[in-house]
Amino acid sequence: MPTQNTPNAEKAPSGAMHAIAAFIDRLWNADDKTLRWVLGALILALACFNFLRDLNNPNHAFWDESYYLTSTERYIEHTAQYASHPPLGFMFMDLGTKIVGGNKGLNTHPLAEVKKIDSRTLVNGYDFTGIRLLAGVFSVVSCVLFYLIVLRLIDEAFEAFVFSLLFVFENAFIVHFRAAHLDPYQMTFTLGSVLVWLYTFAREPKRPILTYAAFGLLCGLSFMVKVNSLVMLALGGFSLLRDLWMERNRTALVRSLVRGTAIAGAFAATVAAVFCLHTVLNPRAPDPNTEAGKRDLHYMTTRYQDWMNGKAPLSVGVLWDASSGYYQYMKHDFDFEVKAEKNGSQPIEWPLMSKPINYRWDFDGKKTAYTQMVGNPVNWGLSILGLIGAAVLILRRRSWKDTDLDHRDMGRLEVMFAMFMIFWWLHIYLGTQRVMYIYHYFIGLALSYMIVALVFRIVSRRYAIVAKHRFSILCAISLAIAGGFLFYSPLTYHYYLSRDECELRNAPFPALICQPVKKK
Repeated sequence: MPTQNTPNAEKAPSGAMHAIAAFIDRLWNADDKTLRWVLGALILALACFNFLRDLNNPNHAFWDESYYLTSTERYIEHTAQYASHPPLGFMFMDLGTKIVGGNKGLNTHPLAEVKKIDSRTLVNGYDFTGIRLLAGVFSVVSCVLFYLIVLRLIDEAFEAFVFSLLFVFENAFIVHFRAAHLDPYQMTFTLGSVLVWLYTFAREPKRPILTYAAFGLLCGLSFMVKVNSLVMLALGGFSLLRDLWMERNRTALVRSLVRGTAIAGAFAATVAAVFCLHTVLNPRAPDPNTEAGKRDLHYMTTRYQDWMNGKAPLSVGVLWDASSGYYQYMKHDFDFEVKAEKNGSQPIEWPLMSKPINYRWDFDGKKTAYTQMVGNPVNWGLSILGLIGAAVLILRRRSWKDTDLDHRDMGRLEVMFAMFMIFWWLHIYLGTQRVMYIYHYFIGLALSYMIVALVFRIVSRRYAIVAKHRFSILCAISLAIAGGFLFYSPLTYHYYLSRDECELRNAPFPALICQPVKKK
């Protein structure tokens, strides 16, 4: 019998390679709808890997977790309380602890007695997975929402995927969002409001009242996590003003007033509902013998305390007193806060990644592990280029009447750029009133990444040389983003580094002080 030229052992690898090549070929030649789904699934997978792994590392409280662990413990015990920020984020932290069900055998009650803990005094064995879980989940949702926003902005799947990597591989987002912080919840609702807004700007929604109300609801949810996102309501104002300007008649005025009322009504209803839910979920009166109880009771009216002590029924008056007391607490909580702090930064310098923050470092005798709030320099560099490019394109359109520019894309770019500037300048003002930190810039940073995508779309369709090398440029951007992320990932995930490995991360700019500091 004739011998076979190819042994069976060699057929399997050849068949596998053929199958992989066939899959890549089908994917490359897939229709746009299929490609959008596949790349969206890839964004989801990358986001889960980046934001959901190893949530209990470091297993110590860092930065604002020192405050939020105490707030969450009072939620666990259903004790009435007030905080520096609205209550919605703490509700999610409480829900995460209930889902995981950790720390049941530990005495965590002392957390409820104070407003801030010293992480060194935290009970041994405390598991942070639960309190950090939903922050990671919301971060993954944010990545998907960002992909959908960019896809809506530029209407091209591969470009949307590449520029979504700016969010997915942003070290500053990952290190901050994987912790028990409020920002991932705020970011998710903010991005949701931006996505809904895109269905209102320069187009007529299928269900306009419902769409504008959804925008107001999402802005309300974001506001009930951290109040600085209130500025995002301006996006809805841009849509209403544009429609009114385009028609300039009584019908358009009435229509804009009705839709504006839908935004305001949904926003107000959301704020009221969250405050009421917070009150009802926490009927237990604070302990006046604890530091936290004394501070909270100072802002709680007699009527509210009577309800908590079982002396009066729940009423609209009780809900009003509880909510207004919360507002008064937030209003005066920063009265005695210093406006200068070593980790504080000036908002005017935020686009330059001013003042990265060392959240924590741990030395094992040989190497040091860092939890460092430092961004991906590739992303931040592209952000600056995008903002400069947007300013140039807008100036050309408005000053030289450049009619070659796509009006739909330019309209979106102008609004996104205006929204970024409003956000940025508002926080520059806030920086004169209280200490600010670089993570307060996160919404502005996300807006700048959307601007990068829009600028690239406009430039690549206007200039032939960019259009010709578009795919190569996008691939190079992807590799650069991934490279920047990997380079700083040890600082993001609390990995141990030698001193030389640490100092390597101080190029091309000083990112951290390598520990332990050498004695002179």
